[in-house]
Amino acid sequence: MTKSNKLLSISMVFIIILLFSAAIWLYCAYSTSAQTGSSYILIEASSGRILRSDNKDMRLEEASTTKVMTALVTLENADLDRIVTVPDEAVGIEGSSIYLKYDEKISVRTLLYGLMLRSGNDAAQCLAVTVGGSEEKFVEMMNDKAAELGLENTHFVNAHGLHAEGHYTSAYDLAMITREAFLNDEFVKIVSSKSYKSGDPSESEAHVFYNKNKLLTTFDGANGVKTGYTTSSGKCFVGAARRDGMQLISVALNRGDMWEISKSLLQYGFDNYEVVRLARSDEPYALFETGGETVELRLAENASYPVAKGSETEIEYRFEPLEEYPDGIAAGETVGNILFFENKRLIFTEKVVTVNTIKNKRAIDSLRGFTDEGVISDWKGLTNISPLAASRRGEAPTS
Repeated sequence: MTKSNKLLSISMVFIIILLFSAAIWLYCAYSTSAQTGSSYILIEASSGRILRSDNKDMRLEEASTTKVMTALVTLENADLDRIVTVPDEAVGIEGSSIYLKYDEKISVRTLLYGLMLRSGNDAAQCLAVTVGGSEEKFVEMMNDKAAELGLENTHFVNAHGLHAEGHYTSAYDLAMITREAFLNDEFVKIVSSKSYKSGDPSESEAHVFYNKNKLLTTFDGANGVKTGYTTSSGKCFVGAARRDGMQLISVALNRGDMWEISKSLLQYGFDNYEVVRLARSDEPYALFETGGETVELRLAENASYPVAKGSETEIEYRFEPLEEYPDGIAAGETVGNILFFENKRLIFTEKVVTVNTIKNKRAIDSLRGFTDEGVISDWKGLTNISPLAASRRGEAPTS
């Protein structure tokens, strides 16, 4: 072999080593994270029931899935049609961006789509300053909302999810945040959109966003939610899908296989569970007449619960009145709660309200003494069942 051929061979080997090293570096950068541990969870949205989980309460960084809370707080506190002026502190934020310009006029709606579809960190910062008055105040609102939801493993430091000490959540907490967000129709509309084009003439320029969420085009029934990634958090994803009236939410934190595990979790839920309606809010729960007044009670919301397909599990329920009643009860006021149990374990509680105003003392005394408990076991075909239609009817004491 000639000297030139030897040099060429050495050069080729060196190039191959460099390319291999670069490939390893890229793999490490995009598939691993600085934090240790990972987690996942699958819940049914209407009940919050956990269908599957691993390390659900482990505190982990969540990257841009933070923006689920950012969107929720914004939707609860801002007019979507409001036109805002982009402040200087929302320009040039590192990471994912919708490339906001200083002094640009843009609607809260467009910012929300840029936040959830393109994961704009600048959109998050702009919303924080706009809605909260400052980033610090908005983050306080985020933490207040987490506390309101009873979340014990969540703390926010910013609105976009870039790495910061003390910024964390858990798979369970993030699922509960998303569950709360899914009660907002506008949130569902945003996160289920594959694309968005702004059209408000008051905006400085038109924006077009395409959703980064591949689940929307690869999984039947997918309707959300949000991707996330930093080198310290690893790959994170909140997924959601709805089939046959059942809404599922999945969370994967620090999972290199976030797409695969999310699809697997959601499919597991649809394959193994179905939602049954235990009681309806548009039917009387209890109806009796006493003291010349009619007392009609209804559930504040429909009561639904996911059960394993083919199971014979019985759901027990018990009505618990309030400890004290005022002299008069206005229509729509809560008068007690129905507690639902599976295998003697409390699974959820639903408020009971009165349909009509109750002023008569005898009627209020009868309500105070009202008791009802029973078992719901007949839900073939996902029929709409009222507790009183499925078991014995509760009775009001005579007075």
